[in-house]
Amino acid sequence: MKIKFVIVVLIFVMLLVSGCKECKVSSDCNSRVSKDYSSYSTKCLDVACVNNKCEIDVITNCCGNRRCEANAGENKCLCEKDCGKCSGKGEIKIGSRTYDTEYLEYGCKDNECALIMDDSLIRGIDLIHDREFSYFKIGITSSLDQPFNIDSSKFKVKIQLEDTNEHLVLPVVITSLKLIERELMIGEKEFDGTLNGVGDYFTESIPINEDCMQNIEEEKRPSLVIDYTYIIEERTGHDSEGNPIYENKVKRETYTKSYSSKLFFVNPEK
Repeated sequence: MKIKFVIVVLIFVMLLVSGCKECKVSSDCNSRVSKDYSSYSTKCLDVACVNNKCEIDVITNCCGNRRCEANAGENKCLCEKDCGKCSGKGEIKIGSRTYDTEYLEYGCKDNECALIMDDSLIRGIDLIHDREFSYFKIGITSSLDQPFNIDSSKFKVKIQLEDTNEHLVLPVVITSLKLIERELMIGEKEFDGTLNGVGDYFTESIPINEDCMQNIEEEKRPSLVIDYTYIIEERTGHDSEGNPIYENKVKRETYTKSYSSKLFFVNPEK
């Protein structure tokens, strides 16, 4: 009876010991890895069978270990598994309210998650206007992208001399172009654009001031301000035979053209 009891105890101990053996080799741990570490990349797991037990350690600085490790150079563009996807709209805060951007979305640029713009959404427009002054007439064409990307778009202005008065002494000289919105300076270009005769024209690009925007997307209704100078023959009297006497007089004037529609500006780097 005593021998039978000892045999039963030995069998129980052997079964208990054999049941505690989780593995013999590392590959025996695959089922546990699949169960407990399914969301990890296998390359980020150090799996070993030690004393018949599975030891699983998570490797640091490894894309796929569920840790976004900036010190290892990981970000949403270089390791989506750990850091999440680089996507979604940007945010605009106006007062106490927050709105989604209309054009800018998060995407990868130079391996960094940044606000970018889909170029397929951009269309070029021409805003055409004629202006007749006392001594000459000009045509103004403003060419720009809509929406206008401060990083890459150009605000071009073409000015053409269309007609002149007999008392105008050529050339007409455009000295500066400005874009303003009320008191805010959006952009400015100083130069000497010379119009020597009817049909003569020039085109200039106005550099846009990045500080003109408070948010990454804004609607603006700017005005184009043109500074110009010209010379006219001004009658000062008559000679002894009654013929008019003329003297050249320099004129410096400013013309402001307000655009009738709002223009959309975006600044991805804001």
